Amino acid sequence: MTWLTPLFGGIVLAAVVPPLLALYFLRLRRTRRVIPSTLLWKRSVEDLRANAPFQRLRPTLLLLLQLLLLALLAVALMQPRFDGGERRDGRTVLLIDNSASMNVLDGDDAGTQSRLQFAKASAIERIEALHGGGVFSGSAAEIMVVAFNDVAEIRTPFTDSRQAAIAAVEGIEPTDGRSLIGGGLQLARAFLTVIDPDSQTGPVAAPAALELWSDGRITDLGDQVLRAGETIDYHRVGSMETENIGIASIAAQRPYDALGQIQVFVAIENPTAARRSVDLQLSVNGAVRSITARKVEIPASQEKPGLGQVAGRKQFSFAPFDQERDAIIEVLVLGEDGQPIDDVAALIVPPAKRLRVAVVDAESFVLRSILEGMNLKSLDLLDLAEYEQLAERGGLDAYDVIVLDDAAVKTMPPGRYLSFGRTPPIEGVTEFGNMATGVIVRRSSEDHPILRYVNLDELYISSMHKVTTGPGVTTLVESGDGALVVAIDRGPVQMIHVTFDPLDSNWPYLRSFVNFVPNAVEYLGGLGEALATTGIAPGEPIVTRLPDQAKEIRIRLPDGSEESVETGDPSNLAWGPVRRTGLYELSWEEPGTSDRRQRVFAVNQLDATERRIDAAESIDFSVDVIGGSAAKAGGTRWQDFWPWILGVALALMILEWWIWQRQSAAG
Repeated sequence: MTWLTPLFGGIVLAAVVPPLLALYFLRLRRTRRVIPSTLLWKRSVEDLRANAPFQRLRPTLLLLLQLLLLALLAVALMQPRFDGGERRDGRTVLLIDNSASMNVLDGDDAGTQSRLQFAKASAIERIEALHGGGVFSGSAAEIMVVAFNDVAEIRTPFTDSRQAAIAAVEGIEPTDGRSLIGGGLQLARAFLTVIDPDSQTGPVAAPAALELWSDGRITDLGDQVLRAGETIDYHRVGSMETENIGIASIAAQRPYDALGQIQVFVAIENPTAARRSVDLQLSVNGAVRSITARKVEIPASQEKPGLGQVAGRKQFSFAPFDQERDAIIEVLVLGEDGQPIDDVAALIVPPAKRLRVAVVDAESFVLRSILEGMNLKSLDLLDLAEYEQLAERGGLDAYDVIVLDDAAVKTMPPGRYLSFGRTPPIEGVTEFGNMATGVIVRRSSEDHPILRYVNLDELYISSMHKVTTGPGVTTLVESGDGALVVAIDRGPVQMIHVTFDPLDSNWPYLRSFVNFVPNAVEYLGGLGEALATTGIAPGEPIVTRLPDQAKEIRIRLPDGSEESVETGDPSNLAWGPVRRTGLYELSWEEPGTSDRRQRVFAVNQLDATERRIDAAESIDFSVDVIGGSAAKAGGTRWQDFWPWILGVALALMILEWWIWQRQSAAG
C-alpha cells in the first residue's frame, strides 16, 4: 500500500480532532430531577454552568463514532492505494522464447542465471500481478502460456487458474533451437478465434494482449504483422552488451593428391563491432590432433547498404591428416564468450557400409575367396543368363557392386562395376590389335584409394587386352603396351576395369591382389556418398536406415541419458526432433551377434541469428517497431482505496445520526 497525500490528511486530522474533544469537555450538562409540581420547572431547566474549564471526559458511543468518522475522512484525504494487479479487459498471452540464445548466462546482474530462467521468473511474477488484488481486482485473469523455438508449444490454453499458469511457465525446458515466433502467434490467434477448440465455440470479440519475453533475436520477425487491435509488450531479457563468436560452417574433403587423408575446413563469424583473435582446436575421436600455431584473426562486423549489419567472417583449413573411415571430428573455439554451444561443431566420418555384391561368371577361386572374406552384407554368384535377366528387368539395382570376372556381358545397366579381362561394352574404352604378352607395370597412381597398399612391382602379365581410352576414362596403372587399370565415369555407370584376366598373370599369388580387390569394391560401394555428414540442426529429426532385423534400439543423448526408440520399420527410422546440440549415439542389436552396433550423429547450432546474442533494444515486425523494456518483476497497477473509505465513513455518519436521534427521543 502507498499514500498519495499523507501530510494533508494528517493536518486535517490534527485540526479537527482536538476541537471535537474540547466540545465534549466544555459542553453544557443538565441534571435529571423528579419534581412534584411545575412551579419548580423553571429552576430545573436552567443550564448548569461548568464549575471548571475541563472535567473528566466520559466516553460515549457518539464520541467514538465521531472520532472514527473523522479518522476515516482524514485517511481518505491521504488517498491510500494498493497493488491490485494489472487487470486488463480480455485475455493475456505470455510468449516465452526458449531458443539457444536464451541459455546465455546474463539473465541477472551476477551472471549466474540464464536468460530463460530469468524470463520464467519474471513471467511468474507477471502472473502473480495479473491475479493480484483479491476482491478489489475484479474477475480472475485468463492467461495462455506459449513457449517457442523452432516450433511453438502451448504450455497451457487460456486458464483463470493462477497455479496452472505458473506450472506451465515452470515446465518450459531450454533448447538449442532457432527462435521463430510465427508459430506462437498462429497458435495464440487460433485460440482467440475459437474459445473452446473441443466444442468449437467462439469467436472472441477483442484480441488478447501479447506479452513477449525474449532477447529479441528472432529469425522470422520480418515476416510477421500485428493484426488490427493486437498489442504486444516486449520484455527484454539479457544484456545488450554481451558478445559472442561462433562456428558458422564445417566441412571435410579428401585432397586430390592424398585420398587417404582428410582436410577439415571451418568458417568463424564475429557479429560484434570489435576484431577478435581466437585459437582453434581439432580433435578426432576425442584425441587432440591440432591446435592453431597462431591466433586466427576474425574481422569485426560491418554495416553494408541494403544488408544491414554483416558479421565478420574468417575461413580456416587444418592441415590434412590420415583417416580412412569411422571418425568423429570436432572443431573447438578455445576461450570464453557468451554462448558456448556454437564454439564447437562436429562432423561424422561414417564407417564403411556393408555392401551387397554380385559376381558374374566367377572363374577365379582366389577372387571369390577374397570377396567371401570381406564383411559383406551379401555375396551372390550369377551366371551370364541370370545377369542378363536381372539387367532386363532392373534387378541389378539391388547390388551395390557387380564384379565381372572375365564375363562376356552384352549390356551395362546403371550401376557400379569391377571388371576383369574382357573389354566391357561401354563408351570410352575400345579394344584394338592383338593381345599384348609379357607385360610389366611401368607407372601407377599410388595415391588413388584402390591402389593403397598395392605394390605392383612384381606383377607379371602373360597376356592383356590392348585398349584406347576416351573422355571420362582415367588410367590408373599402365604398361608399355597400354592401360592396365582404368577408372570409367559414365554418369550412372561407374567402373574400375582391369584389362587382363588375373588368371593370365601371377597376381592371384601376390599380396597386392588381396589388397586391391577390397579397395576397389569399397571404393565403388562408397561412390556418391558424402565423405562426412556435417550434422543435424536442432529442431530436425534424426533419420536413418537400420537393418530390417534391428531390435532393442536405444539412443544416448548428449547429457548421457538413454531413451528407447520404438519403430515398426527400422529401415525407415526417424527420431526427434532433437532439441540440444552434441553427439547422439544410436545403438541396436541384430540376431546372431552379441555386440550392439552403433551409429553416431552430430547436432550443431550454426544459425547466424542465434549466434548474435546481444539483446535487441526493440523488435522490428514487417511494419511495426516495438520498443522493449528490461524484464523485471511483474507490472504493478495501483488501485485507489479512498473511495471505499469514504463509503465506510458515510455509513458511520448515518449510524451516528440514528443513535443521536434515539438518545434525543429517549431524553
